[in-house]
Amino acid sequence: MRKYICILLALLAFTTSPVNAQEFQSLFNGKDLDGWAGKEGFWTVKDGAIVGETTKEKPAKPNTFLVWQGGEVSDFEFKATVRFKGNNSGIQYRSQLVDPINFALKGYQADLHPKREYFGMMYGEKTGRGIIAQRFQRVEAGTKGKPTVVTEIGDKKQELVDWEWNEIRIVAVGNRMVHQINGVNTIDLTDDHPQAFSKGVLGLQLHAGPPMRVEFKDLKYRPLAGDEATAVLKAAVENKKKASASKKSAAKSKKPGRYDWVSKKPAPVWVWRTKNPTGNEPIYLRKKFEVSDPIKAARLYFTCDNRATFWINGKEVGTATDWGNPVIQSNAKKFVQTGVNQIAIQAKNNGGVAAFILKLEVETTDGKKQSIISSPDWKLSDSKAKGWKLASFDDSTWKLKLKKMGNFGSGPWGKPGITSRSGRVDLAELTETITVAEDFKVELLYEVPGNEQGSWVSLATDGKGRLLASDQGDKGLYRITVSEDAEEPQVEVEKLKIDLSGAQGMVWHNDALYFHRNGGNLFKVTDTNGDDQFDRAEILPSERSGGEHGNHAVIVAEDGEHLYVIGGNHAALPPQDSIVRSHVPTWDEDLLLPREWDANGHARGRLAPGGWISKFSPETKQHEIISTGYRNQYDIALNRFGDLFTYDADMEWDLGTPWYRPTRINCAVSGSDYGWRSGSGKWPEYYEDSLPAVVNIGPGCPTGVISGQGAKFPAKYQDAIFALDWTFGTIYAIHLTPDGAGYRGEQEAFCYGSPLPLTDAIIGHDGALYFTIGGRGTQSALFRITYVGKKSTKLVSGEIAGAEARKLRRGLEAYHGKQSPAAVKAAWPHLSSSDRWLRHAARVAIESQPVDQWAKRVFTEKNSQAKISSAVALARMGNKSHRDAQIAALLKLNPAELSESQFLGLLRAYALSFIRLGKPTAAQREQIIAALDPHLPNKNKNINTELVRVLVYLEAPNVISKSIDLITNRGEPEVPDWTELAGRNKNYGGRVLAMLENHPPTHEVNYAFMLRNLRQGWTMDQRRSYIEFINSAAKYPGGNSYAKFLGNLRDEVLGYLSNTDRAALADISGENFNPVPDFEITAPQGPGKTWGIAEASKHTTRNKMRTASFENGRNLFHAMRCAACHRFDGLGGDVGPDLTTVKNKFDARYILESIIEPSKVISDQYQSSIVVTEDGRTLTGLVSKDGDKVIVYPADAKAKPIAVSVENVEEILPSSISQMPKSMLNALNADEVRDLIAYLLSGGDPKSRVYKK
Repeated sequence: MRKYICILLALLAFTTSPVNAQEFQSLFNGKDLDGWAGKEGFWTVKDGAIVGETTKEKPAKPNTFLVWQGGEVSDFEFKATVRFKGNNSGIQYRSQLVDPINFALKGYQADLHPKREYFGMMYGEKTGRGIIAQRFQRVEAGTKGKPTVVTEIGDKKQELVDWEWNEIRIVAVGNRMVHQINGVNTIDLTDDHPQAFSKGVLGLQLHAGPPMRVEFKDLKYRPLAGDEATAVLKAAVENKKKASASKKSAAKSKKPGRYDWVSKKPAPVWVWRTKNPTGNEPIYLRKKFEVSDPIKAARLYFTCDNRATFWINGKEVGTATDWGNPVIQSNAKKFVQTGVNQIAIQAKNNGGVAAFILKLEVETTDGKKQSIISSPDWKLSDSKAKGWKLASFDDSTWKLKLKKMGNFGSGPWGKPGITSRSGRVDLAELTETITVAEDFKVELLYEVPGNEQGSWVSLATDGKGRLLASDQGDKGLYRITVSEDAEEPQVEVEKLKIDLSGAQGMVWHNDALYFHRNGGNLFKVTDTNGDDQFDRAEILPSERSGGEHGNHAVIVAEDGEHLYVIGGNHAALPPQDSIVRSHVPTWDEDLLLPREWDANGHARGRLAPGGWISKFSPETKQHEIISTGYRNQYDIALNRFGDLFTYDADMEWDLGTPWYRPTRINCAVSGSDYGWRSGSGKWPEYYEDSLPAVVNIGPGCPTGVISGQGAKFPAKYQDAIFALDWTFGTIYAIHLTPDGAGYRGEQEAFCYGSPLPLTDAIIGHDGALYFTIGGRGTQSALFRITYVGKKSTKLVSGEIAGAEARKLRRGLEAYHGKQSPAAVKAAWPHLSSSDRWLRHAARVAIESQPVDQWAKRVFTEKNSQAKISSAVALARMGNKSHRDAQIAALLKLNPAELSESQFLGLLRAYALSFIRLGKPTAAQREQIIAALDPHLPNKNKNINTELVRVLVYLEAPNVISKSIDLITNRGEPEVPDWTELAGRNKNYGGRVLAMLENHPPTHEVNYAFMLRNLRQGWTMDQRRSYIEFINSAAKYPGGNSYAKFLGNLRDEVLGYLSNTDRAALADISGENFNPVPDFEITAPQGPGKTWGIAEASKHTTRNKMRTASFENGRNLFHAMRCAACHRFDGLGGDVGPDLTTVKNKFDARYILESIIEPSKVISDQYQSSIVVTEDGRTLTGLVSKDGDKVIVYPADAKAKPIAVSVENVEEILPSSISQMPKSMLNALNADEVRDLIAYLLSGGDPKSRVYKK
């Protein structure tokens, strides 16, 4: 009805003139904040503008607003001039003040965002609606809440810059709102959503996150009513204004492109032979030219449909392997000489139309330019002769004719590598846009011809200071010599003769190159005959595995004798017989509650230790494991104090989940386990048996890591660790600050560009920082960064703070992985240290000693921190005999008397004790619950997480109600400071920005995830609140696995419910609940046999299951009466577990074991019991309680359940025999076994990848 009223009023506007027009009211006097209110310390007036500013020292948490005190706005027109930088801002209107202390608002926001499609959009601040209408959209939101994009509006050519003054205008009348920037419509929204706002306050936003500044001036407001409101809205809706070209954009459009010189006159033409133009036989071309004066510069462009090789003066320059990938040499001076020059081309077609094109531009020292272009007057032959590439060759008999096939830019080719499909990066233009720290200079040294030299991903220097680079694929190993002349650096690139490629780590050490090959081995590469060419590659103890998550860096250790070698989480450890010592005493998954594997299947089945670092002796050829628990650390570096650092990868699909860990810098100290575990199993960094990151950076793709040692840079950068991010094209300078015996860090975006896919870096012998871009077949190049400022670049020396603490830590680390009678005495006093790094070193030293030497000290220890630290050690290294004394010792600690970090340590000690030493007894369980339950909820969210984890494990009676209360009464999510970072990659960064704008309730998702383990003790209201939360949380943006994970969580929880409860929740679960199959069920065909696991496994390999029948598998599931106890894909019983999500947890072999040997491992949730009654009966089966009765479900699925009154039950004992019969598979033939297992792994999806050919 409201929509029709608006239309009627719009029609009336044609015949009615506005009356009682309201004048604009100025909302700002230009002098002070009179009439406005906001959080103190964030808002000021400067130069006639309202200024809002946050700093690193004073951030806004959460978003805060300067609120106009003139009352509520309803139907109105508003104008302001604004500029902003550092983060996004906005104009809030028709909003509610939901947090008077922090001045937080809820309602509509005209968003001011640096991202093109968000500048001027409509955002629902704190409404849960997120982005309501993006820029360029007219949107209608109906009463059911679903927005519909009706049409596009505005001007997509309009360029807006955040830190330039822009005018914003808002018109809001009834349910319709229009935003404009500089007079151009950005959004048009008709909002009938249930959460639409008709009135509320007006505010100016300061965004939480990175430091930012926003300035507002010329703020004008007027209320609208009646005919005037109709007319103003009509004019705003019908506004068709386009953006006028700014001087900046006009200048930009006139800027010449890097390769415009190819198109300029004289332009080359496409040529080919006149006779048999589509034949595949090769042709040979010659062109002689002369340069009369000294040469200043030269550049070359050529390509061929389909292939051509180019020589000049008998020297090969390059090969164009496809017309879409031209050879472009910006520095071709080295190929041309003063005097006579001879071009020779061998070209070949590969079916269809053929053509060749070339332009060589030579500039002499007097500034004159000479162009040599392909044209029909070149010499042509269909055969070659000896010496044909040289100027001295007599080509007078070459009389075949060429013909013009088209101008450059015409035909099917266009302008390859410039405007065509090849997508080649214009590296010179890219270099101009690269941002680097003040007083530093970036130079492009060399464009790597991908068709010849591949894409470089690993750098090293040899003993003579020359650079070495390796292709990621099979294009080989290259030596690069950079020399300087008066004008520009000269780069000579030589392919080395050794048949090695694919390094992801290289280092020069004692006259040898150590080469760690991706998917290969660790090699020692040497020159045995002194000819300056490698001729021997010795394989050292190593494994071949892992792909991009496999073998990575190798560097020289701090002692100058050993090497550090690393592998990602898919890399096998070095051969067992080569490992002589592990500084990490033990590793396991150590997860108290069951994990959820990645929803998309990544790293399913991958277990600890994850990524690893070893110390390798080239002399003894033996490894020591130093550090573990990484996802995919590509590189490592030592600072000048001998401490080792790495840059570990995130799992980008996890964005938004509780276990997402950003890319981070870790100090890889001896004995450390940084807790990567697959799927949801990743450890939080506060775990007492792990260590914190030096600095958490954010989303990205870590590649090279180097130290600033040896760089001719100011002292600050000599002491930095430089970390490269491939995705966001950023070199971070990590500035380290001592933190006890370890470090904390601060990141600086030292150098960045877009696109700038950084792969590796190295400090050259000249003190410059060299880096490469490329990887995954992308355009590769070599760059150099030098310091050109006036600060001293003298070599830094001397100690920094924390030297004694680090010395003490290293002394304790000497006991790691080896037994010493002095270790316990030396280390025990430091278990109580407040320095986490020192405490960690002490604990690992003690764990490395025989347990019986120190176990009793855990129980008698008086210091709370030492008791917690030693209890963690005992849990990790002890056995079941230590359980009771361990729990008694932990119960003596009063959580109320502990610091937050100690409380977290206590909870981890309990968890590890249950995992490794065994479940507590019933009495112990009650005591622990009594000690911990009063502390939930806690003001610290991490403590809440661990309390919920432990109390869920213990099945504490109050944990469901307390956790549901935390979920339903949650506060604002913690939003990380990644806005600036995400802006460096428009594609991947868009997903990150969307998540930052509407961040998921991460902590609460974690509570829900842990609660899924509780089957009993729920009320229907709690179940309903739980499912409603999962539904709501799934709507937030996140990584590729976020929504799928929540879908799996929802399905798993629904699978535990009875049919009755499941049907009762169908209105919110979205299920079409019907547990009865509507298809015909037929008996197995057989013939059957007695199946063993090994034999059955032969028929359930991945390849075999690709030919499986979904329909037959579904039929067998019901024909064999699996469905009598188990539900699958919504059909079946509810006695046993729902098997729909089994694909998320187990593989084919595990399922076969569960069917063939059902009593081997029985979940305590579905363990059969023996019920002994007062009247002498013994009943065996699954047991559940229903009011005052115990229901026993016999193993025979055809048998009816037996009800026994609670008063008639004498005792209930666990049964070691599974409810499931042993011989269920024995009626099936091999194809039927295959079909059934494939069906169980399909999750009920006939298009599942299990069936993909």
